[in-house]
Amino acid sequence: MRIDLLFVTTALAAAIALTGCNRPDADNAATDANAAATAAVATPPPATPAAMPAAATTAQGFVTAAATSDMYEIAAAKIVQQKSKTPAVKAFAAKMIHDHSASTAELKKILAGGGINATPPAALDDRHSGMIADLNQAAAAGFDKAYMDQQAAAHTEAVALFQGYAGGGDNDALKAFAAKVLPTIQGHLDMAKQMDGAM
Repeated sequence: MRIDLLFVTTALAAAIALTGCNRPDADNAATDANAAATAAVATPPPATPAAMPAAATTAQGFVTAAATSDMYEIAAAKIVQQKSKTPAVKAFAAKMIHDHSASTAELKKILAGGGINATPPAALDDRHSGMIADLNQAAAAGFDKAYMDQQAAAHTEAVALFQGYAGGGDNDALKAFAAKVLPTIQGHLDMAKQMDGAM
């Protein structure tokens, strides 16, 4: 009887010891999972455009998208001029103001010539307004990165828009405009990707 009791007591002690040895690993795994979940919640998503819309092939669709792109680029760049402390980012933004103001003026001139049944929008759409709001709310420490993330995504979208319309649009004057402006936008995209990747 005593031998049986001694055996049971010894087995029970061994089981408790093994459970104790395994416990820190379980606790560590739970702690790691909690930390990862907390980090995922605490890290906001980058301020980038939503899914790319379908390429425009009609005059009105192209004019709306191109004018909206210009308005967004100019508005975003003006925020950068106020908030960024990085000379290279501010120089990029100044180029965006110059180049997109020029393309806006050229598009308006083409439309003023008549013969095109299309009107540019008076204000940003909800998607681009949201991007501007995200930029305005970006923390100072991550502001430049948020801007360049947006720029890489927005110019990828713009290149697709201008390439698509230049190749398959329904108005010759606007197709020529798209083909003329495309290299400038491609240059913006190349710069944006390089700067964004370096951050």
